[in-house]
Amino acid sequence: MKKQWFICCIFLLAVGACGSPSQNTSDILVAGGTIITVDAEQPEAEAMVIRDGKIVAVGARAELESQYPDARLHDLEGRTMIPGVIDSHVHAHELGHDRRKADLTGVMTEDDMIARLQAFYPNPEPGKWLVGQGWDEGVWASKGYPDRAKLDEAFPDNPLHLESLHGFAGFYNGKALEIAGIDRSTSDPEVGKIIRRTDGTPTGVMETLAQRLVNQHIAPPTLEDIKANIVAGLNTLAAVGVTSVHEAGMGADRLRGFKELADEGRLPIRVYGMLNGNDEVLMNEWFANGPLIDQNGMFTVRSIKVFYDGSLGSRTALLAAPYADKPELANMTERITPAAVTSLGERAAERGFQMSVHAIGDEGNNRTLTIYENVLEKHPGQDHRWRIEHAQVVLPDYYERASELGVVSSMQSSHAVGDSKWAEDRIGPERIRNAYAWQRILHAGGRLLINTDLPGEPWEPVQTLYFAVTRKNLDENAEGWYVDQALTVEEALYAMTLAGAHGAFQEDMLGSITTGKFADLVELDRDPRQTAPDELKDIKVVRTWVAGEVVGEN
Repeated sequence: MKKQWFICCIFLLAVGACGSPSQNTSDILVAGGTIITVDAEQPEAEAMVIRDGKIVAVGARAELESQYPDARLHDLEGRTMIPGVIDSHVHAHELGHDRRKADLTGVMTEDDMIARLQAFYPNPEPGKWLVGQGWDEGVWASKGYPDRAKLDEAFPDNPLHLESLHGFAGFYNGKALEIAGIDRSTSDPEVGKIIRRTDGTPTGVMETLAQRLVNQHIAPPTLEDIKANIVAGLNTLAAVGVTSVHEAGMGADRLRGFKELADEGRLPIRVYGMLNGNDEVLMNEWFANGPLIDQNGMFTVRSIKVFYDGSLGSRTALLAAPYADKPELANMTERITPAAVTSLGERAAERGFQMSVHAIGDEGNNRTLTIYENVLEKHPGQDHRWRIEHAQVVLPDYYERASELGVVSSMQSSHAVGDSKWAEDRIGPERIRNAYAWQRILHAGGRLLINTDLPGEPWEPVQTLYFAVTRKNLDENAEGWYVDQALTVEEALYAMTLAGAHGAFQEDMLGSITTGKFADLVELDRDPRQTAPDELKDIKVVRTWVAGEVVGEN
């Protein structure tokens, strides 16, 4: 009898645990506002229920209140909920590190640089490296790169390392060049260029890989420095509505930092890792071991980021025809050979890795697509989701080729706006029609990601959305730039959420407010669909949720 009674109790407990959804008092009912799901089956909803970090119901408020009477109400109070933003191309470590550098964003003269450096480093210890970041190499290349003379006078005892906005140039003073042993007799590296004065002495500006001649003399950060930078960067992103990032070009030291933080449970948001494909030692190690796939999506490493050509602003991107302005100053750069990219692609296809190649110029994009075509024809039917990062300037046949091959175009709305000051000068009025062309990609049936490549340009999600919809800069008097290529609010939200999840093979767990997915959410003070385009940038992020937990609040 006792045995029968015990079995009956166990049965009743099991029924209670698996029965009515109303009996879980930890449920959260989100209602009282607008829920934009980015789910084509149910684009908008009145309410949703979260349990144990996942979405368990989406629908009408009255119905869910009836089904989940014990759920705790989170009242939106008229606000709008959208899926968590997936920034599908970032450098979060650099974002955190930049908090420890002098901000040179927007500087237009050497005097401006000096003033900012002196404010950030009022009494530097002699011999200490002073670091600044953010001067726009594209703008300076148009008006003439800076010269180190005034920096040498202002900082005779401290080496300076001033990183450009997009990383394609570095600016150094005489002390830094002295430490590196660089003078008029120093030859340019095979890939890269030392910008020189008329007498042959270095100006202090080093393009692309020439920066390594100096940077190798700067002490690398410690592991704890790297981890602190990562946490600072990810927390900064969480505060403004980003719930997941694709970290581009991870080297061994960064990988170790991210992995340890993941193991310690200290990643505040999700990270999809993209390996530095230009590091053959690193790649051999990862090809031997295979991808690292986290079923909960907190830290996955599956993609290979390859730096192929340079940048348009510095005239180092690979173009099929000469630059339209000052072609004699161009230094078209192939940072890795097509044979090496092909080898990476062949091994990636065999080992289950995703290729993500940085290509800016039309010839760079053309060669990348050709490599993809040649490799993938040996793997018909493979769900590869290979990507081209930036795809800024392309040949007219790019759109159909990319669509037919299933290649994802991973692009930055801020780049179109930021580059608009000089991009047409670089390539002329004909080629500009096939530059930053988001609608042409969509019309051809291609897949489009919209992301930031932060920390270069303004990168907050509401700014990314604003740039995508208006193609205007943040100046209220600005005019849209080639607005025929602008996205609708719905297209942009999709490209910033569900498309990003698909671009990381994570659409079954992230990217939309759908039953069964993680409750990664962003609470906004208004509905972007009902907001005037020029006011999209003024939307406020109220809360950011990851797996049903608030990770950022304003």
